[in-house]
Amino acid sequence: MKKYIIMILAALPLMWGCAEAEKEFVHDTNTISQMICKAKHGGGEYRGTIYEYNKNEELVTGDFTQADVEGGYGIIVFAISKSLEKDVDLSNIYLVATVSFDEFITPSLTGRHDITGDGMLVTVKSGVGTTRTYRVRGYFE
Repeated sequence: MKKYIIMILAALPLMWGCAEAEKEFVHDTNTISQMICKAKHGGGEYRGTIYEYNKNEELVTGDFTQADVEGGYGIIVFAISKSLEKDVDLSNIYLVATVSFDEFITPSLTGRHDITGDGMLVTVKSGVGTTRTYRVRGYFE
């Protein structure tokens, strides 16, 4: 009996300890602020151009808030110089993204990826569960 009372008393703080997160600690951001691609580790980096669209499929330029782009999508384009075509294999590339706080990218950017043709889709999920999809593609110009 004494054992059960101790277990109940130990569980009580857990029931009262959960509280709503303070507004400053709730992160609703689900955007990628920068993405680079690399042909190999330690090799040259190529920065992608990010185009953000709102829910009405209108391009959003300049500074914007999360509310401005909520419900939209993004496109990240790597335009690599044609002179580098022999050195950079866009069907076997490393990707690195910059996100803030508690955002999660799926599928994972670990390993190599194919960004040729239509490229690949990645989804960014915010700390509060909102999602945003990006198409990542590369080509030689």
